[in-house]
Amino acid sequence: MPGQRECLPTTLERVHIKKCHRLMAAVTLFVCLLVGCGARPSSDSTPAPPAVSAASPPAIPSDGNTLAALGYLNGPIQQFSLPRTVRITTKVDQPNNVVAVVSSPSPAAIASYLRRALPAAGFDITAENPEANTMTFAGYGWSGSFTGHDQVSAVLLRPQ
Repeated sequence: MPGQRECLPTTLERVHIKKCHRLMAAVTLFVCLLVGCGARPSSDSTPAPPAVSAASPPAIPSDGNTLAALGYLNGPIQQFSLPRTVRITTKVDQPNNVVAVVSSPSPAAIASYLRRALPAAGFDITAENPEANTMTFAGYGWSGSFTGHDQVSAVLLRPQ
C-alpha cells in the first residue's frame, strides 16, 4: 500500500537484571520505539549496509571490546567498541539499526571511554553535551549517538 512501511524483523536479546526494572523497561521501550519508527521503507532491492574498509584495523583500547566481540553482526563491528566491563541489558542488531542499552558501567564512565576510544578508532565526535550526558559521532559510513541517565546508557548506530 502506498505510504505504508514494512517492519523489519528485530533481534532483541533480553538480559535479566535485578535492579531498576521499571527504568530499564521504560528505556527499552523508548529505544525500541526509536528503532521501529525510524526503519526505512523497504523496496524490492534492499540496499546493503555501508561497507567498512579493511585498510588497517582500528585502534581499539585494551580495556574495550568491539561490537563483534559483544556478539553483534551488523554495524561497524570491528571499529566501534564499548568498555570491556559493559553489561548490555537490551540489544538490537539490524542492518539499519544497532542499539546497546547498558546498565554498567556508569554513563559518565562510558562517555569518558567513548571520548578516548572513538577518535582512536577513526570516528569523529560531532557534538557533545557533558551536562546532558549526550554525544554524537560518525565514521565508517555510520552515525551514532550516546545518551546516559542515572545508571542507564544507550548507544544507537545507523547507516549514514
